[in-house]
Amino acid sequence: MFDGQKIKKLRTERSLSLKELSEKSGVSVSMISQIERRNTDPTLTTLYKLCAGLNISISALLGTDEPSSQIIRQRERKSFHFPVSHSKYELLTPTNKGEIEMIMIYLEPGQEDRQLVEHSGEECGLVLEGEMTVHLNGESHILKAGDSIRFKSTLPHRFYNHSESRAVSVWAMTGWTV
Repeated sequence: MFDGQKIKKLRTERSLSLKELSEKSGVSVSMISQIERRNTDPTLTTLYKLCAGLNISISALLGTDEPSSQIIRQRERKSFHFPVSHSKYELLTPTNKGEIEMIMIYLEPGQEDRQLVEHSGEECGLVLEGEMTVHLNGESHILKAGDSIRFKSTLPHRFYNHSESRAVSVWAMTGWTV
């Protein structure tokens, strides 16, 4: 389960007020406060925005202060479940400040994040199971198992599960590292 206290810890370590993080991330003060107090779960888009505001990678936010490693065994993956958004994320790369990070995303039927996100870098995804929609720069693309996509992360984008079955995908991203 995601712990909003980590956001608060990182924010206070950087001497940022709620308002300052809100301005840097584009996430409202009230939403940040609710996440920090564990009253709501953030969507993946909200997490990306908070990471941008904190100048950290998503794996640094979701990971732990573990020793550097180059290998992540399946049984050792860090996973996080977000009950409100009906999604689960597994970190596939170590949290030791690399240039690229990978996550596996499990989206339950009907899961939808309506917020568009854009950031530096590039990303690509591969759908392993089910179907999902990637909304990219004003166009919607339905991806089925075996389909992949690559794009510049500066283009406004979001993804969601439009189907009645679970969607599983693997994503690689650059541009979120500090």
